[in-house]
Amino acid sequence: MSYQVIARKWRPQAFEEVTGQEHITRTLRNAVEHERLHHAYLFSGARGVGKTTTARLLAKALNCHKADKPTPLPCAANDPTACPSCKEIAEGRSIDVQEIDAASNTGVENVREAIIGSVAISPARDRYKVFIIDEVHMLSTNAFNALLKTLEEPPPRVVFIMATTESHKLPDTILSRCQQFEFRTIATARIAERLRIIAGAEKIEITDDALREIARAGEGSMRDAQSAFDQVISFSGEKIEASDVEAALGIAGREMLARVMQGISEAKPEAALMVVDDLVMRGHDLRNFCRDLLAHLRDLLVVKVSGDAAGFLESSASESKELSQQARDFSESDLIRFFSALTETENSLRTAAHPRYQLEVGLVKLIEMRRLAPLQTLIERLDALEESMRTGKAPAPSRTPPTSAATGGASSATKSGGKQPKSYGASATPAASESEADKIASAQSSAAEDEVPFEGVGGTRAANSSANVLTLVPPTGQQPEPVSAPPPTPSQPQTPDAPAETHAPVAAAANGSTIEQIKATLEKRRRMFLATALEAAHKAVIEGDELCVEFAPDAKHLRDTLAKPESVKFLREVCRELLGHDIGVRISITERGADNSEGPSSKEEEARREKQKLREYAEQHPAVQQVLQTFHGEIVDVRRVDEKPG
Repeated sequence: MSYQVIARKWRPQAFEEVTGQEHITRTLRNAVEHERLHHAYLFSGARGVGKTTTARLLAKALNCHKADKPTPLPCAANDPTACPSCKEIAEGRSIDVQEIDAASNTGVENVREAIIGSVAISPARDRYKVFIIDEVHMLSTNAFNALLKTLEEPPPRVVFIMATTESHKLPDTILSRCQQFEFRTIATARIAERLRIIAGAEKIEITDDALREIARAGEGSMRDAQSAFDQVISFSGEKIEASDVEAALGIAGREMLARVMQGISEAKPEAALMVVDDLVMRGHDLRNFCRDLLAHLRDLLVVKVSGDAAGFLESSASESKELSQQARDFSESDLIRFFSALTETENSLRTAAHPRYQLEVGLVKLIEMRRLAPLQTLIERLDALEESMRTGKAPAPSRTPPTSAATGGASSATKSGGKQPKSYGASATPAASESEADKIASAQSSAAEDEVPFEGVGGTRAANSSANVLTLVPPTGQQPEPVSAPPPTPSQPQTPDAPAETHAPVAAAANGSTIEQIKATLEKRRRMFLATALEAAHKAVIEGDELCVEFAPDAKHLRDTLAKPESVKFLREVCRELLGHDIGVRISITERGADNSEGPSSKEEEARREKQKLREYAEQHPAVQQVLQTFHGEIVDVRRVDEKPG
């Protein structure tokens, strides 16, 4: 007798032998036993999971001659006492059970000849005439249309059993006329159990590790696993170990996978490249290796997130221990990123002109991924940096090297004819280094030389970009209007060129002094937008336990800036530090009357309007824009500098 492959020799001969499809076999057995039979069945699922086998078992159950009616226990093909019907169905030569390959009979003519033309003929010997149509999704549209009426109302004693791997390609009109059964892929452990039974019957000595590797190679298909088992037996004979399976099937062993993971954990790309070189020298399929590595990463992730992974891993106790040791070198995020990147590599290997290069670059990419800092870590570092800048515990980096406004005023006066201007308030900032100061002085000089008349106010201007201050120098003999400004703080040094008594007086009330201190604190902490918005307010006072800030209707955008939750929170923190207790913040817009007026303007309002004009002029002037662009600075404040008398 000629040799018969394991997949055919060990085809299940009873419903109980169908592995992994108990939910289907139980339903069919009960339907046969209680004679609740449907005239059309559709079996769908992956390859090699038992669709055609189950169809033959159902045909045998319907036509077995050992009982007077359909039986859920038909004869086995290897049973000497089996009835002729069961033997013929098992061998595929029964007259009343026709197996049709739809892949080679796709046309409507084939359907009419094989099915429609013979469906009305009564069974020759058996109870039922059964049509088993394999790969039914290959039929043409016209063939499906020709089959519709027969499939919906077949003659008595006719049963259709259709099998397909792609049920989504079938028309809905066909699906609605069938009872549908979805065959599942088979678990690796169940495949290994079946292979153990076969190995014992065939007198093959095989280790548990080798059985697991063969079962994994099947990828959920019993037929594929049995074919791989046949191949390994031909390679190694009657004694099989895991190394034989790896050599015969081209499977990457645990040692190679461990070498790759060790290279990734130790950031050694050469280790991964050596593994790829070994695979190429042995002639292994690189895409299969990539799939094995994906499965290995999955196992590492399972071990990492579940701890006790005995119920999730299809491996021995010793292998689980090795996985636990490897998983210690990686975080869950690392393994997830590795899996995602390696999936892209595996997909690209399908059409890669040079698979080796693709895999090598993919493995090196995994190693480089470990150098990436997690986003949460970066956010924490930014939060720490912001906190350091807010509290002043560490020096805050500055985009531009700042200097004091007094120095800037002196430079402007020198270029204006050697006259010392009066400074109406200045923002104190950390001093720059000597080399930076030289660059700044040069820029100040070039900017001051480019003086132009200021229309509507009178005077000339000079830019001090290093201190982020714009200084306005009036023509000789013209006295400037007093502009209110915050008093000098301890961090604002006074120089003989800009004495304290020359500053415009600030309101003596503690309320006004507190508002100016708030502005100065905002500038000191680099919250320039908040300081600008508060400076442009129509009214800013502290009433009781509340900071009241009012804006004119045309300054709504500034109100929106100041009213942001983070801005209000920062204002409350500043007020708490200055006043020693918490206060509220109320921000509003002052409504104008019918004549669009708010009454006589105060000196403070006039100074505010003048400062607004000065800022608009400075922002639009090309020389100032050039200085700001050169030093990457910004205009923090705009002040007028008066000529010193006599």
